[in-house]
Amino acid sequence: MQPIRTCAVSAAHSASTLSCMVVVSGTSWGQQNSAPEASLRNAGRLTAFEDRSDTKKSEAEAILQLRQLLQEDKKLKPRTDEEFLVRFLRVRKYDVEAARKTVQKYYRNRAACPTVYSDFIPSSIDPSSRRIMMVLPSKDARGRLVILFKAGVWVPSRKSYDLAQKAALVCLEHMAADPASQTAGVSILVDSDGFSLNSLLSCNLSLTRRFFEYLQDCMPMRLKGLHIIHESKAMDFLFAIMRPFIKRKLAERIHFHGTDYKNLHEEIPPTMLPEEYGGEAAPLDIEGFWRQMELQDAQFFENNRFGYPGSQPKRRASR
Repeated sequence: MQPIRTCAVSAAHSASTLSCMVVVSGTSWGQQNSAPEASLRNAGRLTAFEDRSDTKKSEAEAILQLRQLLQEDKKLKPRTDEEFLVRFLRVRKYDVEAARKTVQKYYRNRAACPTVYSDFIPSSIDPSSRRIMMVLPSKDARGRLVILFKAGVWVPSRKSYDLAQKAALVCLEHMAADPASQTAGVSILVDSDGFSLNSLLSCNLSLTRRFFEYLQDCMPMRLKGLHIIHESKAMDFLFAIMRPFIKRKLAERIHFHGTDYKNLHEEIPPTMLPEEYGGEAAPLDIEGFWRQMELQDAQFFENNRFGYPGSQPKRRASR
């Protein structure tokens, strides 16, 4: 196994408060500027459309058009607030029709995964699933957030695959509220140390396919890099199985680094990473991240009210 390579498939085919900043002990997760435009300028990722003097008028027209198109889908109950619609307009570079299709795919993906989106709020994520997932505290030089997935920490005998996938999607939903993520994009770092054949056999491949569908076609963010370290043969097999469902654009952004942190650091700087990944940052505070995520329960519950009939998760009973 080469220590560094691109993925083998690369040659093949009313909830605006969701964007709240999360802070704990002086650390910000998904740190944002209070003005979305300033946040995007700091990341250097404003599109030509957004940087024009007539931006507000043009953006308002695009929002109105998108809202009207979505309302034509009589089966869909979509969020139509400005903050939500702009996410999809940005990621589709203000192509209104493309944004409409992405919103519909977003809701269809949720409807197709009822076990994942049931009780879809941060506080519902169990301790075992929390241990494998978090958003790193700071952004890289390109203004991108990075989600860390410790795949080898997942113990199938303790928690089912759908609960682990729920934790990942809760993190991604949180990241989507950051305006810079909609233009500068995001990265995913997968630590597969300990991901075994038993882990592979315990994966729900149907849900895994839906997860890749979400990454490629549904989420209002641009996935700029999927980096895998400490990969095992089981992880290689998983990507081989998913190969037919990975599009060329994503395939070209998947990189296997092995244990070579030098090349990883060219994409995710050591200032963002803890010592265990050859970095300079403080140890991971996964518990602190999830404690602060729980403060967003109300915003997640509000977002869950929308979708296609029968797909809106219910709030769990009080404990």
